[in-house]
Amino acid sequence: MLPAGRHRPAIVFADSCFAATARCDYPLIIGMRGFGMGWKGTLRSVTAAARAAEREAQRRHKQALKDQMVAEAAEAVEDWEQYVETLVSIHRNLVDPINWHKTAGLPKPVEPSRQSTHQDAARDALKKFRPSLFHIFQGGSARLRKKLEDALAQASKLDEREYEQAKAQYSEAVTEREADTELARRLLNGEAEALLEVIQESKLFDGEGLVGSAVAFSISDGLVHARPEVHSDDIVPNFRRKQLASGRLSETDMPVGQFNELYQDYVASVALKVAGDFLRILPVNEVYVTCMTQMLNTQTG
Repeated sequence: MLPAGRHRPAIVFADSCFAATARCDYPLIIGMRGFGMGWKGTLRSVTAAARAAEREAQRRHKQALKDQMVAEAAEAVEDWEQYVETLVSIHRNLVDPINWHKTAGLPKPVEPSRQSTHQDAARDALKKFRPSLFHIFQGGSARLRKKLEDALAQASKLDEREYEQAKAQYSEAVTEREADTELARRLLNGEAEALLEVIQESKLFDGEGLVGSAVAFSISDGLVHARPEVHSDDIVPNFRRKQLASGRLSETDMPVGQFNELYQDYVASVALKVAGDFLRILPVNEVYVTCMTQMLNTQTG
């Protein structure tokens, strides 16, 4: 028996982390059935799980940063390798060749003849026209026939306009063919003025790109001597790049011997490029190339 005014405490067990609450006027004792821990143990478990999740998030973030670093390092190495490869392979990209022997024998363009293509089509449409009861919905047969007659008149003008355009194109083609064949004959005869004309018209080296700032040339006895002003050794990177096993980017100074060899290969590639282009656009068997540049001697200033 409990003293008056006292109530027997209620005992509630929870089989999981779910807790049911109810209002009562007597003490409530909560127990955890099957877990073997009190509220402090539960709190420690929740805290440990939160810390583990945070550590996992940090691990994933670090891995993402590392993956990004590895990718950026690989891209930097690839860019460096491609640039170095480009420096020594300029001569692999040559212009399309010109067959001057074929040009010298170009046949004369075919002179156009007057055609009546549009008139024939319009006349055929008018010939096949037959009045019909359904023409009333289109303004009547007379109106449709008038349209066909007008179209025939316009077709005649269209044929004439196309003929005049064809004659103008033919005249241009004849003029161009005469100029090309005459130039080809002069080139095949070794005329210096013709060689100079082709070189200037080609505009192969306009001071842009890796070849250099300009290309001077002279012609004597049918021989072409080109003098490209190549870039100084500043065009060659003075460092090397590679990717370490860890994925990080390593950038070190390029040895002097390798640097000089790379610049020499660049100059040789420019020389081959200039000679190759001239040999492909000119009917010559030899091209002499002398590469020049302006470089500062750091020892003498």
